[in-house]
Amino acid sequence: MNTLTQAARQLTGSETMDESQADGGPVGRETRRRLIEWWERHYCASIMGLSILGRESLDTLTTMALERFSSIPNRGLSLPVESIPWGPEQQGNILFARTVMDVDTMEISFPIGRQDILYKHKPATFLSHFIGHEGAGSLLSYLKNKGWVTQLWSGPQSSARGFAFMKINVKLTKTGLKEYKSVLEAMYSYLSLLRATQIPAWNFEEFRSLQEIRFRFSQKQSPDSYVVRLSELLSRPYPKEQILSAQTKVWEQDDALTRDLLENGFAPRAGSVMLSSKDFSSIGLEGPWLNEKWYGTEYIIQRIDPAILEKAAGPNTISELFLPPPNEFVPKDLHVDRIDVKEPTKRPNLLRRTEASTLWHKKDDQFWLPKGYAGVFIHSPAANCSAKNALMMRFIECLITDALTEYSYDASLAGLDYSLSFGEDGILSLQTSGYTDKMLVLLQHLLDKTKNHVIRQDRFDLYKEEIAQAIENAKKREPHILAHDWMDHCLRDVGWNVFQLLEEIPHVTSQHVQEHLAEIFRRAHVSILLTGNFTEEDALKAQDLVESQLGTRPILPTEAISRTMLLPRGKEYLHNETLTNPKETNNAVEYYLQIPQDSEISQAKLLLLAHLVNEPTFSILRTREQLGYIVSSYSWVQISVMAMAFRIQSEKPTLYVENRIEAFLKDFKQTLTTMERTEFESQRQGLVNRLLEKLDNLDQESSRFVSKILDGTYDFTLREKNARRIEKLTLEDMVEFYNTYIDPESTSRAKLSMHIHSQSKPSTNFNFSVAASKIYLEDLKEAQVPVDEAQYTTLSKAEPSVDSVVGFWTKYLGTLATLTPERRQKLLDRIKELAELHPVKPVEGSSGVLKEGTIIVDDLQAFKKTLQMSRPTVSVIDLDEEARQATVSSRL
Repeated sequence: MNTLTQAARQLTGSETMDESQADGGPVGRETRRRLIEWWERHYCASIMGLSILGRESLDTLTTMALERFSSIPNRGLSLPVESIPWGPEQQGNILFARTVMDVDTMEISFPIGRQDILYKHKPATFLSHFIGHEGAGSLLSYLKNKGWVTQLWSGPQSSARGFAFMKINVKLTKTGLKEYKSVLEAMYSYLSLLRATQIPAWNFEEFRSLQEIRFRFSQKQSPDSYVVRLSELLSRPYPKEQILSAQTKVWEQDDALTRDLLENGFAPRAGSVMLSSKDFSSIGLEGPWLNEKWYGTEYIIQRIDPAILEKAAGPNTISELFLPPPNEFVPKDLHVDRIDVKEPTKRPNLLRRTEASTLWHKKDDQFWLPKGYAGVFIHSPAANCSAKNALMMRFIECLITDALTEYSYDASLAGLDYSLSFGEDGILSLQTSGYTDKMLVLLQHLLDKTKNHVIRQDRFDLYKEEIAQAIENAKKREPHILAHDWMDHCLRDVGWNVFQLLEEIPHVTSQHVQEHLAEIFRRAHVSILLTGNFTEEDALKAQDLVESQLGTRPILPTEAISRTMLLPRGKEYLHNETLTNPKETNNAVEYYLQIPQDSEISQAKLLLLAHLVNEPTFSILRTREQLGYIVSSYSWVQISVMAMAFRIQSEKPTLYVENRIEAFLKDFKQTLTTMERTEFESQRQGLVNRLLEKLDNLDQESSRFVSKILDGTYDFTLREKNARRIEKLTLEDMVEFYNTYIDPESTSRAKLSMHIHSQSKPSTNFNFSVAASKIYLEDLKEAQVPVDEAQYTTLSKAEPSVDSVVGFWTKYLGTLATLTPERRQKLLDRIKELAELHPVKPVEGSSGVLKEGTIIVDDLQAFKKTLQMSRPTVSVIDLDEEARQATVSSRL
């Protein structure tokens, strides 16, 4: 659907609004007319929902709502209810879609009735519990063992009020793409299994119980997102007393609804299939290809093979498929060991420190849920010391996660999740969260399977293809993400880019990965954190468990040091990279200003500056100058240094974007210098309040603790310290800080810019210039075409696109009976001819100007070798002393 302004452009033939006219000219007037028309038809209080968040009393908030919103007209409208937009011509089809990235997926979609009115029973969600299961006997287990898929997801999706889609989505391997018909048959076979099975009553009771527990012990959300969600839920068909619970809880089973979905809603001929891939040559699909209207995506639509549908209507013939057994991880002990405290503790305690590991623990003292968190962080010098080693860590992450799927899936259903991940910092992280009842049982299994995993050659071959595909796709991510990736790579003392990782893929074997797995556990330091509903005794047991399972020998303190590359003061650098995706039209700039962290107050100054500059960055560079949709500024705290950074993705040239950032920073200097003290103090207090906001849930608390353990500062109360420091900062302090490290005219700032360039070149003939318009007006007069010269001249000033000019005159000239077809065509051809002869003149400086003194960095690796490294992280805690005190305390 066109936007209002797009529709107005098409109708008037003008590309932009005329800023010389108060109402925006023809485009502005038409846009306004359409907006008023929409308002009169649809703007109605009876189909709106409103929730208000504030610290005021309910009576005060009610008064505010009445004052501000009671004038909204109530036209007596009912919420629109849409019908399913699919008919027989859409059902039973398979659509083949070409993708930009090298990703192979297949999705079955079944249109079904609206599900929110069935909230008490949730039949589609109940059935997706079986279809999306990942344990033994599941559809995913079967397809993975065949080597056809690596992931599966299933569930209902509400597409509009009135109907939904049930979707089954799989990520295919290259072999799976070739065998897509067999994959499709297996998906239909599992549905046949469900249709032929009388699902035992205990399955629903288990499902109901898990949903009840999930609702009862759900974690608190941030207030702003929670109130927005409530506003949306007000429009759902839920009783007021069940608005909070209706999306989660299940009240009763309705076997008739379940049967109807299986027999009719999920009938093979009722759905459609979409197969997406970059390359369909392996299945012999050659075209002809159609082009989708909005994005130009190439696609082909065919009917599903009748033989597949006929087989799908029959019984399940795959013996490896069966329904899941009872879930052993359903929590039984939901007791919370509550303790009374005046004020929640701000940090974990160092409970025990050995040569092999350090244990941190904090008993929950504010959330009171039967939940917890356990994190095991393995820092091995061997993990990331070369591109090949870093690549092998990706194999380890994927292969072990793959092997653990069947065992861990029941745990995830029961609210007990885990993740195994390898970070850029060279740390292998094994984290679990959820109900504490059986968490240590899960942790023991995860540790054993991680340490003693035996790599299967067939799974290695599959994931070698998968990892190569993922790294190749990483080169095609959005330009602003790539700009940050290159910046991060440049500033890390040890780090590897996607090109270096790709070079190593042919040289990695399953034996290499098996040996590397043993090596990272041979010598490592392990940090352990337990929070939530765990006692000190639980934490000590967990540490014993980790050390006995992993059996690592200690490393030297100097082997666990990371640093940041230091940019020289008074120097400005720029590095260029070209995108590998030829279809990407956007460029990106990451503009980085490095600041020394040489005092306790320096980080407080950076945080306040980032707070002050955030809104103007958006309002000026995005809204006013319209450089692009993605415009952001942020503070970046690294190892022993920090930075103020700006990131912009734009179709405009990168040098032009950089020039606009510099101009903005020069103007902001004046803004900061002349800022009213009351405004400054208000902004400062706003940041202090944000830093001192209470935690919403246990996940937030655990995440903050983990970040301070992994960065090696152990500064768990840094937010509170920074809040106190910010309260003491003056406007003069900030002006001095800005003039030293941010001001483009400063001789002591350190700057690095990453410029990411699109392969596409902007066309100079895209728009119809004023000069071309003047000549074309004479051509129209000569042909005796009636023209309102005043309006013509006004519209020509906007220099609209050639396409819109052709579109307008094609429509208008077609109404003139006095013109012969030949004369009409000649006038239309003249438009493009004049556009080429008289192109739009580039705006002065629109391509950008390289700032004098800027040093172009051609080779990032060579550049990094010239840079010094920051000092190592400094701990604010004496770990030896704290460990000694913990030992003494335990003896007492």
